Amino acid sequence: MELIAEHFGFRDYHLIYDHASNAAFKKLRPNPDILFPGDLIFIPDKDPGHDDAATDKKHKFVVKTEKIKLVLYLRRAGKPLAGRNFTLKVGKLVVTGKTGADGLIQHEIPIGEPEGELTLTGEPAYKRKLNIGFLHPITTVSGVQMRLNNLGFACGPAAGTDNAPYHGALNAYQTKHSLPNRNGILDAATVDALRSEYDHGIPS
Repeated sequence: MELIAEHFGFRDYHLIYDHASNAAFKKLRPNPDILFPGDLIFIPDKDPGHDDAATDKKHKFVVKTEKIKLVLYLRRAGKPLAGRNFTLKVGKLVVTGKTGADGLIQHEIPIGEPEGELTLTGEPAYKRKLNIGFLHPITTVSGVQMRLNNLGFACGPAAGTDNAPYHGALNAYQTKHSLPNRNGILDAATVDALRSEYDHGIPS
């Protein structure tokens, strides 16, 4: 929603997301950070606002640049990559630091940057391209596939195709987490486990 608000010139996405005309959409997508291609959103008219200013004088107006928070959890074989040196590049922003005890990296980044790059030193060292703002809702097949792929359960391209690799990845995930049903079929328990592990309890 931040990207949509930025595109239409709104500094606060709540002016769009909380609008009465988007009530049904808000119920469908309770997490404003995770939308789906084809979602329909009403864009209200902007309030132009006003500021009093004396004539025949120069005035300086400052508009604060909005940012969003990028949150990453790095894991290998289910274990967090803790205390690892990293470099994060997003647009002109370059951030260096160490991952947290839980493998966490979080930092504010400019709105509107579709890609980033993460470099991790040490063993294993790697460089990864980041597709920012590219996660579908967990209520869609493609959204489940994206989460499985990112968690290391390869199921092929996240195209929303209900195929054998998808069910195989689901079965592997269910088995690893000792879920009640380990049949490769998406059920409520699997959705809850994915949401808890990947989205850290944020509704999506």
